Amino acid sequence: MTLAIRAPLLPIPEEATMIEIERALRPGPRLAGLALALLLAVAGPGEAGAQGPNTGRIGLAAGIDVPTAYFFRGILQEDQDYILQPYGELTFRLVEQAGPVSNVGFTLGLWNSLHGGPTGVEGRDSVDPRLWYEADFYARLGATFVEDVTGSITYTAYMSPNDRFGTVEEVALGLVYNDARLLGRFALNPSAVLAFELDGEADGGRHQGVYLQLGIAPAVTVFEKSRWPVTLSLPLTVGLSLADYYEFGTGDDDTFGYFSGGLAAAVPLAFVPPGFGAWQLKGSVSVLTLGDNLKAVNNGDRTEVVGSLGLGLSY
Repeated sequence: MTLAIRAPLLPIPEEATMIEIERALRPGPRLAGLALALLLAVAGPGEAGAQGPNTGRIGLAAGIDVPTAYFFRGILQEDQDYILQPYGELTFRLVEQAGPVSNVGFTLGLWNSLHGGPTGVEGRDSVDPRLWYEADFYARLGATFVEDVTGSITYTAYMSPNDRFGTVEEVALGLVYNDARLLGRFALNPSAVLAFELDGEADGGRHQGVYLQLGIAPAVTVFEKSRWPVTLSLPLTVGLSLADYYEFGTGDDDTFGYFSGGLAAAVPLAFVPPGFGAWQLKGSVSVLTLGDNLKAVNNGDRTEVVGSLGLGLSY
């Protein structure tokens, strides 16, 4: 059994809304959709980057990514034919400011992966709907503390509508530190995710695992004063097993899972009226280096290169 990869945590700008912050805090790196988080997490100021007229307490984020391959925390899911990854989420802004705590929000979301290859339409073992490989439902409570630290707790159910893997349930703690006030343009935006499997195993092993993800994501915006500012990010992420996360039923757990580094870019679609939300076009290229156990289940390949193009909006 295999399960699914999610984009590394990306920097949180001072202009970020609760939806943007929470999108960056989603657990696990979906490297194939790296720009998905970039889209909402590093949106800079500007006409298309504004949130438009939505001043209410409900926010929307949605979009689609088209990656060249799909991994989940280093575990190969699909690298053949087409892969489409649409998503959507609603965030309820509960508290704007309460002393040192601000931007308290509750989010409900659904992320999907649709495959045309062996794990989807062409899969002999797939059941209808054959295309629909994965559907992840998640609920998250997030907040910002003392202006610069954003934390969250997220429940995720990883499900396979075409029955390619069993459901895995997980609870994850996320943390991002926006160190821009301390380091200015040299901010590293360090982040961490600690995930605990409650039921099922992402590696198809014998025991529920504990996963740790650490990352930094320096970023810069060029052409800031134009209608088409381009945000560039260099996310670096390491995925580790703290207990039984990469044992694959062998009884031999590998602490080091993977290391990823890449370049991601996002540009706002300035021609879209603000009343329709903030739209962005994004793309990324990531290099994934796998540990011994992940190499063994990845057809013996130690290194993988994953590209992605996508479109998204926040409102």
